Amino acid sequence: MLFLPRACLTSHPACVPSLCVQGARVLAAGLLAASAGLIDAAHAEPQVEAVTVNADPSAAGASAPTAPEPDATEPASVIGPTALGRYVAPTGNYDDAIRLTPSVIDVAPNGPGLGEAQILSIRGFQDGQYNVTFDGIPFADSDDFTHHSSAYFVMRDLGSVTVDRGPGDATTFGDATFGGTVALRSIDPGAAGSVNPSVSGGSFGTSSGGVLLNTGARVLPGGAAAVLDAESVQSDGALAGAAQRRGTLFGKLVVPLDHGMTLTLLSNLSSTVQNEAPGATRGEIARHGPSVALNDERSSQSFEGYNSSAYASDLSYAELSRPMHAGLSFSDTVYSYGLNRHFGQGLDPGGETPNGTAFGPGDVPGQNGRNGLRAWGDIVRVEQDLPASVALKGGFWIERQTNARSLVETDESLGNVLNPVLAPVAGVAGSAAIDRQQAETLLTVQPSLQLDWQAERWLQLAGGLKGAWFERDVAAPLMEGMRLSTRFSAAAGSPLPSLTARLGLRRQWHAYAQIAQGFLAPTLQEFDVTDPERARVAPEATWNFQIGTAWRSRDLVLSADLYEILFEHAIGVRTVGGESLDFDEGRVTYRGIEAEGTGLLGQGFSLYGSGSLNQSRQSRGGTGASGPAPDTPQATLSTGLLFSRGRVNASLIDRWVGGSYGDVGRTHWIAPYNQLDLSAGRTLAFASFPPVALKLQVFNLLDSRKIDGLAGYTIAAAAPLFWTQAGRSIFVSATTRF
Repeated sequence: MLFLPRACLTSHPACVPSLCVQGARVLAAGLLAASAGLIDAAHAEPQVEAVTVNADPSAAGASAPTAPEPDATEPASVIGPTALGRYVAPTGNYDDAIRLTPSVIDVAPNGPGLGEAQILSIRGFQDGQYNVTFDGIPFADSDDFTHHSSAYFVMRDLGSVTVDRGPGDATTFGDATFGGTVALRSIDPGAAGSVNPSVSGGSFGTSSGGVLLNTGARVLPGGAAAVLDAESVQSDGALAGAAQRRGTLFGKLVVPLDHGMTLTLLSNLSSTVQNEAPGATRGEIARHGPSVALNDERSSQSFEGYNSSAYASDLSYAELSRPMHAGLSFSDTVYSYGLNRHFGQGLDPGGETPNGTAFGPGDVPGQNGRNGLRAWGDIVRVEQDLPASVALKGGFWIERQTNARSLVETDESLGNVLNPVLAPVAGVAGSAAIDRQQAETLLTVQPSLQLDWQAERWLQLAGGLKGAWFERDVAAPLMEGMRLSTRFSAAAGSPLPSLTARLGLRRQWHAYAQIAQGFLAPTLQEFDVTDPERARVAPEATWNFQIGTAWRSRDLVLSADLYEILFEHAIGVRTVGGESLDFDEGRVTYRGIEAEGTGLLGQGFSLYGSGSLNQSRQSRGGTGASGPAPDTPQATLSTGLLFSRGRVNASLIDRWVGGSYGDVGRTHWIAPYNQLDLSAGRTLAFASFPPVALKLQVFNLLDSRKIDGLAGYTIAAAAPLFWTQAGRSIFVSATTRF
């Protein structure tokens, strides 16, 4: 079955809320993953990463960028707190954390963490086709299940990030299970109280700073403990005119209760304002250089002040949990999250559409829009031990999300007054300037049941069934695309079985196999037809087949896996003039081999590697096209030399991404590219003062500036737009602990 062939920022600074003010290449048989030390550290207390010397610096891969998940039953890579501190820029987002894992494409043209990830692909699955969770809570935009990687969390508030490259078992909740899960875990209060201030600065006019407060264990009334963090970032960005301002507040309180129960309260608030570039044509890149983006000309649709977004996000939850006691454990997590985005953009920043509005032939046309979502949900998990070495796991997830979306035509020269250039729609006031005006509600319900059986000392089996059901209600005076007044309701669902087996071959060696079905609810854009009630819209579904193995010893940790994914009714997305348009890709089959690991060389040195060979094949697409699916790399390969000894650490890691196509039908070939990164850290100890951890990071050391992704198309001539690698960047940071 498996085979592998051969600006608000510039013009309106007051918009910044007060919060912001404060393969192809050889996959060597010895590709290597991180150590038990890093895995154990994934749940350690928050600390100044370089101040505390690794408890066992001789362990294999104690400072590696990624590690295979312990006791995994499907391919998964863990990026622990040491890795987050050493290999991710101070400004980084979760896409920067996972970019070294197998089969991942991360396109961040504005620099590390200085804007959204424009492309974040896992095995060829795009954002919106896999889950992103925070402490087990799935979060996404309800219209297409995508994410804004720079709008929620900062790295210092994360204890670990796990990339699970499978659909999970019956206990895995989310709207997009089949593409995998990027699981973010928050930091926990530590045993000792501390105050951790940090500052950093670097390329592109970037500066950041923050203070993290840890109360220590059992200091607060009732034996509670808390951790609080405040951080801010500002940068001009790697692309011309693409500046960013960002601020985040984070708090977590853990309260022990009677009978071994724990109450956890968490809240994260973030505010971001950034100028957003649309990409550039090959001609523009050739004429003006790879950093070409926005400009400072008010007569241009590419003026930086016309192309900006302001995000305000929050996520809060209350969790009551009890660990396993007398054969029973449970947790109940009630949560809410929201995202408000107000944005503006020139009508066609590619420059093909001439200026001109209803008010004057020289006026600059533009668009203003808003997306506002609010979600409320509850996740319940229960586990009960039964006789005969059987454990019963049950769960239930319910979420209701509301989302208001609007887009209007404007005259930028007159200060965003409405520009009535569209065909009026009867009964809708002002419709000559309205592209869309709609409100939707998405209700998701997923019950699950799973049996885990320790059949033999060396064999564990798990079989489960999850139900995935959703209902989408839309009330739209003007539905996008067709611009028709409509109101409709649509529901869909599917049972999702899963079966996994884990074999303990030796004390250091285990293997696993998995068969599971994945599911993705239809996006809102699929109902953009004349009669949505009669739309023949089917959920996207996959069958996933995976086998893998892992070896763990003191000096060497290795993992490898093979996968095949059969994807029915694949829906692709193109970006035209900044707007996402869906199209039918038909059936897509994904196959590949992945590996990662770390080996100890001695004297503090380790050798790290991760890589993949990937294949995708599209057939029976609605476009009539066949061939590789977009954004699926032919191969990925990361190799590096790591050093960690005493108070000094350093690394030199090269990341190579094989070629891929930006669109269906073998169009817009993206040639292979690589990026070499350097990191070095040292802790300075003083007799009378706290230690200071200094860190130097150089990303893209060789200043490679190749095209690394398709950004979309212009409106008038459908000219392709591209992203390029961000240029060489240098960041210096200092952290201490009182």
